[in-house]
Amino acid sequence: MAMNFKIFESKEVADLFLADLLRKQIHNNPESILALDTNVELSRSYEKLVGELRNHPADLSEIQLYAVGKDGLEVFKKLDLPSSQIDEGGTADDLDSKGKKKVNVAVLNLNDNKKVGFNNDNEDLFKAKELFVYASGSNSSDAVRALYEAALDGGSSLSEIKNHRMVTVVIDIDAAADLDSDIVDYYTYKFA
Repeated sequence: MAMNFKIFESKEVADLFLADLLRKQIHNNPESILALDTNVELSRSYEKLVGELRNHPADLSEIQLYAVGKDGLEVFKKLDLPSSQIDEGGTADDLDSKGKKKVNVAVLNLNDNKKVGFNNDNEDLFKAKELFVYASGSNSSDAVRALYEAALDGGSSLSEIKNHRMVTVVIDIDAAADLDSDIVDYYTYKFA
């Protein structure tokens, strides 16, 4: 289990960092299966990712994108991916029925209600090889603190995240407002 926080000075820089993480995943594994949360908070990250992939082309012939939630993957149509590679169903059943292989990366928005992923079943998301958890804004600071302090033996989705073997938590400084200052100092990154 490894949960690594990355705290950035602004939402814009956090968005750029998340886009870069996804770009590297696609370049390193062109057969990646990505489960992408369609929360509006992530839309700028996805736009930046599409821009990066247009400027630095990658082999997208085998990539699979699954929506976690309704709508929100339209931006990826700019990459001219066939519709068979983008599943906008947005439910756990859609991911379960089509995802015969394990999800490589699940990108999840941590909302201010301390919820991530689907409304019901997140089992397939939590089985992903890697989780990228994203939060921004001061309204998310309580949820970020709850994730940091989540009990390993609890039954909540935050405990599931904390127990995962590879988690990167990408947040802006506002979302880190309720963390202790020494934690913020340790996990704050400069990214350009």
